[in-house]
Amino acid sequence: MTVIGLSFLAVLILTGGLTVLLSIPRDRNPTFSVEELHACAWPSLESTIPSLDVPPINKSEFLTRQANLAAALKNEGVDFYITEPSPSSLYYFNISTSYSLSERPFLAILSSNGSFSYLAPKFELSRIAGLEMVYGEKLVIIEWKEEESPYAALKREFGNETTKLMVDEHARFFIASGLQAANFTVLPVSPAIASIRTVKSHAEINILGAINYFTVSVVRSLQPCIRVGVTQETLFDAAHSLFNRAGVGLGFWAIVLFGEQAANPHGGSRGKTLGDGEFVLIDIGSTLQGYGSDVTRTILPLGVTVSDELLDAWHLVQKAQRTAIWNTAEGNRCSEVDAASRKVISDGDYGPYFTHRLGHGLGLEMHEHPYLNGANDEVLKAGAVVTNEPGIYVTDAQAKSKGLSRGFGIRLEDPVVVGKDRAFVLTRVTALSPWRP
Repeated sequence: MTVIGLSFLAVLILTGGLTVLLSIPRDRNPTFSVEELHACAWPSLESTIPSLDVPPINKSEFLTRQANLAAALKNEGVDFYITEPSPSSLYYFNISTSYSLSERPFLAILSSNGSFSYLAPKFELSRIAGLEMVYGEKLVIIEWKEEESPYAALKREFGNETTKLMVDEHARFFIASGLQAANFTVLPVSPAIASIRTVKSHAEINILGAINYFTVSVVRSLQPCIRVGVTQETLFDAAHSLFNRAGVGLGFWAIVLFGEQAANPHGGSRGKTLGDGEFVLIDIGSTLQGYGSDVTRTILPLGVTVSDELLDAWHLVQKAQRTAIWNTAEGNRCSEVDAASRKVISDGDYGPYFTHRLGHGLGLEMHEHPYLNGANDEVLKAGAVVTNEPGIYVTDAQAKSKGLSRGFGIRLEDPVVVGKDRAFVLTRVTALSPWRP
């Protein structure tokens, strides 16, 4: 963690926040357009784009990952690790997840002695050769013809019935079935091997920090431009256009919810227009070099207020998130971190309305190990990256029975790096208020 922390955490310490000066439209009843929101937000966002310029994962790191995997295989008495194009293949071999899967198996294979090979249809070899795979000095290509079984071709190369294959969790079921039918001993990924990707390197944390800081900067740049009357779709499209202009639109996704609609944490309905006194919940992300961002803010337009009960609930979620940051430390269990944050919500009389886990791992997958929930006693390791996203979700019907004026949904989410004594925030600064996200 010491090596991981130095340059990136220096940025965390020295960066005090994001101050923006914007020309804010004053007309509260305009005809909204994506172009207007984009033009309003872009001047403040543009200055953050250089932060996206971070070095990619180099060959040396890929080879270190392969060596770690080979050592783990040998320790468990497994001969080969097999994966299809997936986040795992991207992590170990730089085989992109954009490679289109079909019924014809294309398998990346690492042996317990560290040698790399792949199984592929013969007629696809020239295309696969252009994938910029990373491997050591030796490569074995196992080709199979259309009229033969790919698993038989693999059997000819690897030999006997005692050969043990560990098949990656992302591989499709028919791949494992085909290997079993060829009389290989097929094993699922063990916890030890699944955990290799959990602790992030210095380079990975820099990439994750860059894309998550940019993502929250998009929300911060849009917030002063949002006004009552905007639609979900307009706000979604404006955010997407900002990511595209910055060159990181590939992988963009967002959930935009207004008012009581946000009582369903992941939404579901569309077409709503923002009313006065309603929160805007934006859960948003994209990718940089394959690594994801996942940030949520619950905000208000400038000059718009909500009832004291809603504002109190917002600050309760903020307190729960800050409590989790101080508890997301090496050696603590995932369940303990979830419980610490959940207790804050419960003590504020909203316990039943925090309806999901506290968070999840983040990296090459938007949701990956470890998961911060009450049933997971996995011990956190320094350098792991997890989301911290407490929330309160109250429907109109629940609000009425609770004596509240209206339903609402509030969530605050920042990815964090697990440290020795606490977590460090990849967005640099957590939300300060609904008007300062």
